[in-house]
Amino acid sequence: MRPSLPEPGFRRRTGTRPRVLSAAARILRRDGFAGLTMERVAAESGAAKTTLYRRWPTKAALCMDLYLDVAGRELHDPDTGDVARDLEHILLSVVRLQTRTVAGPAFLGLIAEAQLNPQSRSAFLGEFAERRRGVTCAALRRAIRRGELRPSTDVDLVVDALGGAVTFRLLQGHAPLNQRFAAALVALVLNGCRPPGASRTQKVSR
Repeated sequence: MRPSLPEPGFRRRTGTRPRVLSAAARILRRDGFAGLTMERVAAESGAAKTTLYRRWPTKAALCMDLYLDVAGRELHDPDTGDVARDLEHILLSVVRLQTRTVAGPAFLGLIAEAQLNPQSRSAFLGEFAERRRGVTCAALRRAIRRGELRPSTDVDLVVDALGGAVTFRLLQGHAPLNQRFAAALVALVLNGCRPPGASRTQKVSR
């Protein structure tokens, strides 16, 4: 039997946590969220179930850790000097993260788990969303400081609009997630943040 290859964006490392995350990634790729159980992760990683439950009380918590572990290496703040290029870069990185790495099935599993356990959804996804949105928020706030966007720009609303559109296409699969989509979405959203008549390169007077 050939040894399994590491997931894209996922480096092999030693230690309990990396072994557990690697095992969870293999199971997610092979069998999806429905096939992921703590028992299987324990058996495949060689870690005790008590160790798993102490650190990850649910498989949703394990998926969040896995997603953020991969995202921490895949998502970077580009800081190109232009907010549109920054956001296009971030969106394309998110698309790659969710369609070409194990973070994709982990993310879909988180959404499914949130629907099954609505009582814990708010607190759990709140922490997840705050950490996941950081790069985009930083790019938008930097653009406001540079005068590219209106000072009154609602950063959280812009992040919701961008992330919501990507997630909707990911879930529905009705249209491609590609560079053309990213550029069109960024242009559409930023049009609502710039003053009338402002071009892509014009600064907003304060």
